[in-house]
Amino acid sequence: MKQLIMCGKNSVLDALQNNWPIQKVLLLHENNKHLFKNVNFPVEVVRRDKFDELTNENHQGFIALIKEINYDNLNSLINDNPKLVLVLDHIQDPHNLGAVIRSANAAGVKHIILPRDRSAEINSTVIKVSSGGFIGIKFIRVNSISATITWLKNNGFWVFSSALDKNSKKHNQINYPYKSVLVVGNEGSGVSKSTLNVCDETIYIEQFGSVQSLNVSVATGILLFEMIEKIKE
Repeated sequence: MKQLIMCGKNSVLDALQNNWPIQKVLLLHENNKHLFKNVNFPVEVVRRDKFDELTNENHQGFIALIKEINYDNLNSLINDNPKLVLVLDHIQDPHNLGAVIRSANAAGVKHIILPRDRSAEINSTVIKVSSGGFIGIKFIRVNSISATITWLKNNGFWVFSSALDKNSKKHNQINYPYKSVLVVGNEGSGVSKSTLNVCDETIYIEQFGSVQSLNVSVATGILLFEMIEKIKE
């Protein structure tokens, strides 16, 4: 993965607070250096043209250069015993991925699973769109979504997939158990057939207007908030 560029005061300070692998921080103003006392990476004050070379985003005078993200593995789910896990089935648009991460964070999700291939990587765009939503979340990359769902089921998780088919249930008419998993699909084709085949149940959001589908980040937010409200401790 390429080096990530994180822009903005709050995002940079959040990354620092949560021990993200920062290589260097660039500042536009000397009087902000006090925010980075006792850090183990260089902090440099540079001219505005240096900022302009690196990004055209609203940086607020703060840029952090980030190493490759440290991904977790599935065993972290055994240790953490989360009530709700989000699985992303090949979301390819980085703006959608960032927005989904933001919704997941707002709903209290701490673990997101995504595939290694045919999926948007967590890059600078994703980080920006997530608006700090990446903080506190463990990201797990896997080779196969369907095989991972089978692993989750074997380890006590109940897996719900977002899909509109004849057997789907309304998302607000289910009592979701502790250790639930939500699977959402990509922007074009939704959840793949091979993944649907190994999920326990499919759910859908009832709609009342002329629009027949929702953006993946909007749908994910609606589903996650409903699930987290109903999951019993």
